[in-house]
Amino acid sequence: MDSETFAQCKSRSKRICADYSLLETKAVYRLQVVDDSPKILDLVCRILTASGEFDCVGYGNGAEMLARFRPGELDCVLTDLKMPEVDGEQLHRRLAQLDPMLSVVIVTGYADVKTAVRLMEQGTFTLLEKPFSAADLRTIAERAAERTRQRRRDLQPRLEEAARISLLSEEEREVLDGIIAGLPNKAIAYQLAISPRTLDRRRQSVMKKLQVNSAAEVAALVARACDVRK
Repeated sequence: MDSETFAQCKSRSKRICADYSLLETKAVYRLQVVDDSPKILDLVCRILTASGEFDCVGYGNGAEMLARFRPGELDCVLTDLKMPEVDGEQLHRRLAQLDPMLSVVIVTGYADVKTAVRLMEQGTFTLLEKPFSAADLRTIAERAAERTRQRRRDLQPRLEEAARISLLSEEEREVLDGIIAGLPNKAIAYQLAISPRTLDRRRQSVMKKLQVNSAAEVAALVARACDVRK
């Protein structure tokens, strides 16, 4: 891994740690609903908030929702499929880029089999067909929100590893680059123009901060941290 690639991974890891620092511990699920029909938007939000399990915010279009979106803050998004400008499918694709852990439910009365298969292949949590009952709405929203929280809980160990990498100094990062490249100590010391003793001190510091004991463990940890968005 070259220095530029590692720098990108380090920056991305720090951002993701910040994004997901709001992992939920309280019972109320944070949810947003997007629908260009004011009546449906109001109805869905009233049904969900009435249960006491959801904190619901509604938007009349996808562009407005995206403008205010912050990764890591929501447990679920329910969006209508057919909307002007940014439709439900486009909104879902953008949300998947911004917050891969977030569950998205697409509400529709128009989806044919081909469309439904495409949406599921793109990672949609599920399709909620109109008309739907209040019970079905609450059940699906809760399942989707809980799936988001579980995925973030599962991701937490890798976020902690990414946080360790962010603690490395620039000098330690240069040593880490050499370790990942598989270079022997003499080659790393020569490349960095430092003494073997200085290299040994920096290498030990890298191992201590990353909480690993071997070069193989270092490489595995960095690979997991750089894969944290997948």
